[in-house]
Amino acid sequence: MMKLLQTSGFIAFFVSISISVYAETDLESLIPPKEFYTKEEVIALQKAFSEKCDRDQEDMNTKIEYMNSLQTQVTAHLQKLESANNEIADFMNVKDDKEENKLKKLARFYEAMDPEQASPHLQKVSDELTIKILDRMDTKKAGAILALYPAPRAARITAAFPRLKLQAEKGEAVNEQN
Repeated sequence: MMKLLQTSGFIAFFVSISISVYAETDLESLIPPKEFYTKEEVIALQKAFSEKCDRDQEDMNTKIEYMNSLQTQVTAHLQKLESANNEIADFMNVKDDKEENKLKKLARFYEAMDPEQASPHLQKVSDELTIKILDRMDTKKAGAILALYPAPRAARITAAFPRLKLQAEKGEAVNEQN
């Protein structure tokens, strides 16, 4: 709605500028430079001014109609963009839901294993995926699996864990704003 008001303001500004510039230049050319005018000259000037005003009014009306049609087109394009943006957001939410379900399933899968069995398998995946899986597991099970990791990798995963959680929370906040 704000964009519509801005566009209407632009139309009013354009019309007022056009009138003021046009009035200063063209009206002077219609009046011959004289000190006094006869009655017939005044009537002829009034008629010329009246005809000029009518033409100018028609011209301004045409320009206003054109600007209004442009405003309608812009509004339609904005609505299409808004619709496309909503579709993309919906698609991203579906994608995120599917990924979350897969991660939960993986977490349940590794949770069902003994830590000695799960640890070697999880050590073969990236730190980021490991953190996502461990985050969705029971804390005791996740701790037992992480305890079987080599110390440097366990430290790296532990250090990255809060950062990934913060990034995910920031991403959710951004998605909620959109």
